[in-house]
Amino acid sequence: MNTKNKLNRLSFLKNQMMNSGANEIEDIEPTICQIFRDIFGIGSEYTKKADKIQNGFIVPSSVKMMYGQATKEQYREEKFKMYRKLISQAEAYVMVDGMDDGIIETSKIENLKTDEHSIFLSYCWNDTERANKIDEYLRKKGVEVTRDIRGVDNWQSLRDFMQTIRENDFAVLLISDSYLKSVNCMYEVLEIMKEVEYRRRIFPAIIDTNIYSTEEQIKYVKYWEKRVEILKKNLMGLGYTNGLALGQELKKSEDIARSIAEFLVNIADMKNPDINNIHEAIYQRIQTYV
Repeated sequence: MNTKNKLNRLSFLKNQMMNSGANEIEDIEPTICQIFRDIFGIGSEYTKKADKIQNGFIVPSSVKMMYGQATKEQYREEKFKMYRKLISQAEAYVMVDGMDDGIIETSKIENLKTDEHSIFLSYCWNDTERANKIDEYLRKKGVEVTRDIRGVDNWQSLRDFMQTIRENDFAVLLISDSYLKSVNCMYEVLEIMKEVEYRRRIFPAIIDTNIYSTEEQIKYVKYWEKRVEILKKNLMGLGYTNGLALGQELKKSEDIARSIAEFLVNIADMKNPDINNIHEAIYQRIQTYV
């Protein structure tokens, strides 16, 4: 399918949504998902996200609705907004490909820019004060900020919340010694690293500048390798059932130990703004992002 046909199909979806409205979103969901499969293929992140929206897996109000904390109308409205945003992102992606092929003019891409950006704020609780400043600044600018104090209800799964990092446009990572030694923080890093071009979507906010040193990077690699050794030793003393259940923590640490060197090298290679001006730099960057 060529660029023009792809854009026509996406335009058709937008018109269908506008004509149907949020209340009838479930009637056109199969069409939305099928067109995404036709354009991007089954394995595409765009197609996967459309399927997850249809199934309610990444719709925040789906869990609230189970406990009577959200209405069906709110659920449909949330789905409607998520589909609309996904279609706009897909249009921009297709247009960039068309521009590379000389098919689409740059001026047309400019018309697709939107202020509806979402950012996942990943930080260690020791750095809450800095996180609050970034959060407050971006929200005043109209940026949607996802963070644990708002995104997780009582008794909700923290793992499910951390996995939503990939569903946001960008991720701000407040990098400190505590962050790099936190299982939860590094689990969020692993989730975003699953994206093929994750470097384009992360904004490292470097609190401890020692991480630019190769010697310091080696220390963190050794830290996680040592943690893996300790967990393995401790798990060997458990029975099969308990060892199997707690083995997930070992797997997390093993995954982190395998990936942390790549992550540190990549963020050290980036031109990261000064931490004191990071909130302004983040906002300026997302305004120029297509």
